[in-house]
Amino acid sequence: MGAAAAAGAGVSVRGADITGDLTLSAEVCVIGSGAGGAVVAKELAEAGRDVLVLEQGGHYTKEDFTQREDEMMPLLYEDMGQRATVDQSILVLQGRNVGGSTVHNLCYCFRTPEPILTLWRDKYGVRDLGGADLRPSFERVEGMLKVKPIRPDEVNALNDKVRVGCERLGYSGFVTNHNREQCTQSGFCLLGCPFDAKQSMLITYVPAAERAGARLYADCAVRRLVAEAGRVRRVEGEVVDANGRPRHRFRVDAQVVVLCAGAINSPALLQASGLNGNGRVGSDLHLHPSVLLSGIYDEDIYGYRGIPQSYYVDEFIDLERDPESGYVLMPVYGFPVMTATQLPGFGPAHFAMMRNYHRMVGLLVLMHDQSSGQVDADRHGRPQITYTLDPREQRLMAEGMRHCAEILFASGATQVLAPYADPLLLDRGDSLDVFATRGVRQGEIPLASTHPQSTCAMGEDRRRAVVDSYGRSHEVPNLFVCDMSVFPTSLGAPPQISTAALADRTAHWIAANWSRVAAGA
Repeated sequence: MGAAAAAGAGVSVRGADITGDLTLSAEVCVIGSGAGGAVVAKELAEAGRDVLVLEQGGHYTKEDFTQREDEMMPLLYEDMGQRATVDQSILVLQGRNVGGSTVHNLCYCFRTPEPILTLWRDKYGVRDLGGADLRPSFERVEGMLKVKPIRPDEVNALNDKVRVGCERLGYSGFVTNHNREQCTQSGFCLLGCPFDAKQSMLITYVPAAERAGARLYADCAVRRLVAEAGRVRRVEGEVVDANGRPRHRFRVDAQVVVLCAGAINSPALLQASGLNGNGRVGSDLHLHPSVLLSGIYDEDIYGYRGIPQSYYVDEFIDLERDPESGYVLMPVYGFPVMTATQLPGFGPAHFAMMRNYHRMVGLLVLMHDQSSGQVDADRHGRPQITYTLDPREQRLMAEGMRHCAEILFASGATQVLAPYADPLLLDRGDSLDVFATRGVRQGEIPLASTHPQSTCAMGEDRRRAVVDSYGRSHEVPNLFVCDMSVFPTSLGAPPQISTAALADRTAHWIAANWSRVAAGA
């Protein structure tokens, strides 16, 4: 493809197809193709707008999903699955491909909790965002993603153990909704679905956007938004190979830019572009940090078979009473390499633990965090992530670890492993007070995040919010942000449906107000 590509309806271009520098134009340039960007692209293309989508990662399909960790982690995850905070204490897993994190997520489908929407309205000044306001967006998104309850026969042995433990202890939990269709229950959700059962953005919104005329350019990493005279005039970046190495340059001239690169990359790009007028871009990062315990059973579990997450423990979060605190417990299972990296010990000791791989049940504590961090772009524009779990939430997470152990033992585990650097292996009957004693200190036990959020918060107060209630930048009026970065606080629930619904709401607002949005009014 030459230096000046002609616009065309429904074009899908991979980086390998691009043979020179590009100069493109569009009415709307969408940056990112995940739960926010794909929705915006589809809705605005169907509204008749000329939409161009830029995705830094590759465009992979079911034929590419080999079910091998060593091949899929580099393709589907930022930094090959090794993105982390600067001090390396928290692993931050994010997607880097067409469809974003929806390609490798575990398909929990929750609407934004009403107490969270009320908190955002009353404390953070977000308007027009009650449950009734969002209902049309929820319904459109859930219909498009084919959201439905997980059937009882789809609850695998791992999740059933967690259910049994909760029922024996009287803890509240339930089987959730998901967005799978004719699921084969292969268990490879984290590595991309090779059967197209997962209704990710890759097979739902992205194709719909292309059918409506949107143009998709994969392997195109945006480096800078160029703002002049109070407007973003163009988007500049590099066409990259599978390893992120630059091959060519591109620029896109657009009337409206919608940034959907996620709560880590979106603020870093804004900072690298000099768009941080009130100093709030990148601040108040929330992570939903989590820590994982493993129960070891005398029976075979084969937790990697079937739907990885179907049960959800909400006993320890009450958003009606306190919308800013609490934690949930979630079953989870990793593939061999992923599991091995989370288990402590070396040599024979580590090998002995891995011999129990098929008899393990993973249960993690996921914190609805008030602790916060920061994203800062370095001199090359790369995001640097800092985050500290405050002492109160360290204590809450240790409490959650105790409850994980209770549930695992109640369901029949003979041992429970907490992966401290100095491993803690408990037998049935051992005191669980040890969790309060050892606590959760960063660097002493592996922490992870799959839900970074809140770094470009929405709200009407220009002094503390980056965008308004519809995602429109307070600094440049033809720039919008539509991803998890706009959440004013931690969501306290799995974010896929909330992200998509907010993007749908913003896209419909842009379409309804196109004349003045395009004019920057």
